[in-house]
Amino acid sequence: MRFLSFSFLLALVIPAGFVQAQTAIPAGTESYKIFQGDKVVGSSQYTVTPTTAGYTVTSQGNLRLSKFSYDFNSTQYLDHMLNLVSDRITGTVNGAAVTFAINSDTTGRQFNINVNAKGQDQQNTIDRHQHLALVPDLDAAGYMLLTRVGLENPQVSWALIPKETGLLVPTVYNHDASVRGLLNGRNIDVEHTTVEVSAQNAINVELFYTAAGQLLEADLPQQNFYVVRDGFKLVNRPKFAPPRSPEPNAPPPNGQQPQQ
Repeated sequence: MRFLSFSFLLALVIPAGFVQAQTAIPAGTESYKIFQGDKVVGSSQYTVTPTTAGYTVTSQGNLRLSKFSYDFNSTQYLDHMLNLVSDRITGTVNGAAVTFAINSDTTGRQFNINVNAKGQDQQNTIDRHQHLALVPDLDAAGYMLLTRVGLENPQVSWALIPKETGLLVPTVYNHDASVRGLLNGRNIDVEHTTVEVSAQNAINVELFYTAAGQLLEADLPQQNFYVVRDGFKLVNRPKFAPPRSPEPNAPPPNGQQPQQ
C-alpha cells in the first residue's frame, strides 16, 4: 500500500501587498470517517478557532489496518490570509512515536523543520510560499485547507508533505463539474475539484465541498481511501481520471515574502 506522506509523518514567499484571503474559515468542529473502500478504518476531526493573529487549527485522527496503524494530533497556526506560520504534529506510527514541527524563521522567508523519529532528530529548511497547505495523510484539516487554497484560484500553489524532513511539492487544481450529494438527508449541490499533488508521480486528491468552501469529502482514489464528513453521502461519484498535470509550477520571483 502506497501512502502520500511517510505513511503519516515520516508528514510563503508571499507578495508584498497581497490582499486578504477571499473566504474566512468558519469557526467550529467537523468530524469525518476514513473509509478504505466501503469499510471504516479510522476517523479524523478538526477544530478551527479564530484568533487575533489569524486562526488556530487543531486536528486529530487515527487509522487501523491489519498491518499498519497510526494516531496523530496537529496544532497549526495561520495568519489572517491563511498562510501557515507554524505547526506541530505528534503521533505514533505502528506504535513508534514521531514528532514533526515547523516554524517560520525570523525573516518570514523560510520554514525551519524539526523531526524526531525512531529516536533520531533531523532538521531541514525549506522556502515559505503563499498558497501553501500542510497535508499529512488522511488529515481532514489538510484537505480543508487544500480546498481553501483552491477557492483562491492561484496560478502557483504548493503542498508541504510531512515526509522524511518535509517535502515541498507543487499542486495543480482542476475544477470539475459539480455533483450531487446528501447532507443529513438533504439533497445538495456539491462542488468538485481535483488536486494533483507533486509534478512527478502525481497523486490525485478529489475534493468535494459546498459553494461556501466547507469540506464534505476528500478522496484518494489511487490509494482507495475516502475521508467523508459525518452525515454526508456522495450520490453520483465521478469516474477517476489519472493525473494530468502540466509542467510543474514555477517558483515565485525572488525578494517576495509573507506579510507578518
